[in-house]
Amino acid sequence: MRWGIPFAVVLVAALAVAGCGSAKGMAATTAPAAAQASAATATATSTAAAPASRANPPALALRRLPGAFNQPIYLTSPPGDPTTLVVVEKVGTVRVIRNGSLLSNPFLDLSGKVSGNNEQGLLSLAFDPNYATNGFFYVYYTDLHEYVRVARYHISSNPDVADPASATVLLSIYHPHSNHNGGQLQFGPDGLLYIGVGDGGLEGDPNNYGQNLHVRFAKILTLNVRVAHPKPVTYAYGLRNPWRFSFDRLTGALWIGDVGQDKWEEIDYLKRGTSPGTNFGWSYYEGDHVYKPQAIDRARLRFPVFEYSHALGNAVIGGYVYRGSAIPALRGWYLFADYGSGRTWAMDGPRGQARQISLGAGIAPVSSFGQDAAGNLYMLSLGGGVYEIVRK
Repeated sequence: MRWGIPFAVVLVAALAVAGCGSAKGMAATTAPAAAQASAATATATSTAAAPASRANPPALALRRLPGAFNQPIYLTSPPGDPTTLVVVEKVGTVRVIRNGSLLSNPFLDLSGKVSGNNEQGLLSLAFDPNYATNGFFYVYYTDLHEYVRVARYHISSNPDVADPASATVLLSIYHPHSNHNGGQLQFGPDGLLYIGVGDGGLEGDPNNYGQNLHVRFAKILTLNVRVAHPKPVTYAYGLRNPWRFSFDRLTGALWIGDVGQDKWEEIDYLKRGTSPGTNFGWSYYEGDHVYKPQAIDRARLRFPVFEYSHALGNAVIGGYVYRGSAIPALRGWYLFADYGSGRTWAMDGPRGQARQISLGAGIAPVSSFGQDAAGNLYMLSLGGGVYEIVRK
């Protein structure tokens, strides 16, 4: 079965053989460096005409943060707090790093409520833009009863610990399969909470949920959390498994890493202000390629700004546009990676060329990128490492 992101399986392999990804579609991973470079040229393509752009991003490296983590899967910070990092662990716990030190007690522990089978688990956390005054944050997880849940929590009287009894479930989707859960939460520049939901699981979208506007699968949804009993609205559809997406904090543009099926991984892009209703084509298209030959008007679809084949990896991990101050030459570059191979790319805008970059030893399996309040970027590995991206 073609997976979305087979966490449990590849985690075991990664712990057994450091740096190795899934064997499926990974022939290029162990090829000599020259052959890998040739494969990158042949099988990674920008789908938009690229104007002249900066030739290459600066040389980068990874600096591992102290502390032991159990399947770290996301990282973020409270708005305006440059001293704090919050690490989400797939097993259901949320940890806090304060001024470089890992706090001993979890910020939140949902391990008794979360199913961790395959791609399931506690998958994301988003702080309310007004967290400093209202204390709200939101989590996305798969529960023990085959539901995807988005819930709001509140900080307790202790600023380092959430109130576990404060949960209000805002969205529930029955999801009987353990793959393609989506899982990203992000607040957009419009103040809405954006929610990524996969196509329901199994393989090949057997129920054609990707093109069905009457279900919540294969969508990016929005919730207006400022109103009582918010109703989800479809912002974009035709997505197989939008595992990680982010907003450029300068331009407000939306970048999406959508995990492919058997052949192609894709990066999608929407400029700020794009009206709801964009169709990214799954499951009639995988990237820019026909997957199911049903009749559909291509002119109505939005195709990726970049795609790469499974000669280079097997599941895209969407990242962030760097807007920090520590690495000025990296500003404006969008960084993303592949789950299985650990390959990382930097793309100079949606019409720029994606450059494969080296981060030193690299990590695999890559579970996510993260961004702190100051705009610094991080990479996480399900093997337990949390790394800051730094200038080499």
